[in-house]
Amino acid sequence: MRNINKSAVGAAALLLATPLLAEEPGPFDEANFSGTLTGDYSYDAASQFPNTNTKGISGEGEFALGAGLHLQGNAGYHYTTLPGTHIGTWNLGGSGYWRGQMGRAGVVVNYTDVNLAALGSANTTNFGGFGEYFANDQFTFGVKGGGFSGDASGGYAGVSLTGYVFPDFAVSGGINYAHLNHFGAETDLSVQGEYLISEDVPFAVFAGYTYSDLSDGGGRVNTFVVGLRFYYNTDGFKTLVERHRGGTVGNIGTFGPAGLQY
Repeated sequence: MRNINKSAVGAAALLLATPLLAEEPGPFDEANFSGTLTGDYSYDAASQFPNTNTKGISGEGEFALGAGLHLQGNAGYHYTTLPGTHIGTWNLGGSGYWRGQMGRAGVVVNYTDVNLAALGSANTTNFGGFGEYFANDQFTFGVKGGGFSGDASGGYAGVSLTGYVFPDFAVSGGINYAHLNHFGAETDLSVQGEYLISEDVPFAVFAGYTYSDLSDGGGRVNTFVVGLRFYYNTDGFKTLVERHRGGTVGNIGTFGPAGLQY
């Protein structure tokens, strides 16, 4: 009888403990969250317009919903100074995507408001899709495309390639094209390098250059950017390549044209 009672007590204890031990995090638990916080400075040298200096901050956060599905939100603000005036640009948006072993694909929507102190504000909303292919440990290919409407309207498309010299150092290049209705077109050629300083204290530094060619006599713009990025992950990501592929959607989910690239 004692043996039966001991067995019954042990089985009851095991049943009470099992739900706690087997419980998995829900879709919006911290264990399924990844985020980035970025501060950057850029200098634009234009052939037809005054040179500008821009300082900004932006953040992204994404939740894993399960079955490979992810939901992400992003926001940012940039302050641009030029002779005699300034421009404030803020954006708010999000994306939904599916991620698997070989890549990810999804949709994105983003609202951007540009406020020129002396002339008032203008806004546009872009919407489209993107995809990434994780070819191997060293290379990631990306494509994006869509449209935008509001005070500026048109369409955009882009391709990118990211190579990992080693797991914590990435070099990326891209070509982006945007057609603005009634204003012409813009083609951007860009290159950027990013280095994860520490895997345990996940701060990364980056620097890049973009050459923009504006049609219909708009001239050219040379943009130089430097910045610092903090990665927040709770699901075991350590290297830069893991954080890029397993965390938030980066540049592949952004818009494109100069002045609206956030």
